[in-house]
Amino acid sequence: MGNSEVLEQLATQLLEDAMHPPHESRGVPQEFLDSLDRIPRKKLKSDDTCAICNTAYLEDKYPLVVRLPCNDLHHFDLECIGPWLKLHATCPLCRKNLLKKKANIIVENDEEPWDDTFG
Repeated sequence: MGNSEVLEQLATQLLEDAMHPPHESRGVPQEFLDSLDRIPRKKLKSDDTCAICNTAYLEDKYPLVVRLPCNDLHHFDLECIGPWLKLHATCPLCRKNLLKKKANIIVENDEEPWDDTFG
């Protein structure tokens, strides 16, 4: 079986699982997907490709490319990463839990600096 056949089977299985997820999903909520940083077309290079489908982003007239919070270099077509993230809360490249990373960012930003003058 060639690489393209394996990738096609994987993509088909991910799409099918996303459309009919198990009752207990370990993926991310839709709000997480909606909050992902978008990369504007003008910031994309001609050789930038999606790590999942291996297609150059600029082949699409209106690419929708998102960056994961685990690493600035982990970016994907939203159409490719969406089904994965609905099933898994981890980055497919580094396997970091994205919900923990996002939660840490939110907690750090919400806390006020410590003031010990009122000890």
